[in-house]
Amino acid sequence: MQQPLQKYSLLLLCLAAGMVDVIGYLGLGHVLTANMTGNIVLLGIAIARAQEFVVLRSLIALAGFIAGNAIAARMIGINQTKNGWSPRVTRVFVVESILLLLFAIVMISPYSEQLAYLLIAVLAAAMGMQTTAARRIGIAGISTTVLTNNLAAVVEDAVSILQRLRHASLGSLMKALSNDSYLRVFAVIIYLIGVIVAALMFHNIPMVAVWIPVLVVGGVTLLALYRFNDQ
Repeated sequence: MQQPLQKYSLLLLCLAAGMVDVIGYLGLGHVLTANMTGNIVLLGIAIARAQEFVVLRSLIALAGFIAGNAIAARMIGINQTKNGWSPRVTRVFVVESILLLLFAIVMISPYSEQLAYLLIAVLAAAMGMQTTAARRIGIAGISTTVLTNNLAAVVEDAVSILQRLRHASLGSLMKALSNDSYLRVFAVIIYLIGVIVAALMFHNIPMVAVWIPVLVVGGVTLLALYRFNDQ
């Protein structure tokens, strides 16, 4: 039962990442704190247009994300375990949950505007840590913050189905598809759901929206502490 729970937990992390990107974009001056590909595009546009404040926000997000990557890599180390979701990985999610909690507290405080740059750095660091931890877990090649990789894998799976249709029925091919193929499709869909939910909530009830990623990642972390660390 442990492996399916790990897969569902990874999908929940995709949901949280989609929400975090929207919260950062709408609440912190149009900066992406989870999707660094998009953030680098925004950085390049800002440089071309000489938009100093946008450049600074994007650079802070990039630096925070890289710092989160480095911290998570140091915490996990290089040792591999049979269970990709090791106790060291779970400790990374504990720190990420704390960062998201701090972000939510400051975000709803009267000082959120004055501390906007700090909020960007904290949120990006949390997502950097999540990205590295998800990569080390290594389920279905899913990245919880980089939608491009997941989408490419889905397209490759679809092409494989079409190429084999000449020799088998569609029904048999769908049955032959691995669970990983379905998981990659769900990862894309759930990330999109996270984006839509966050956009709707942040527009109407922003003070509630910032707590959803905290609850999602915190819930996954608690589950991992009690269920995923026995190997």
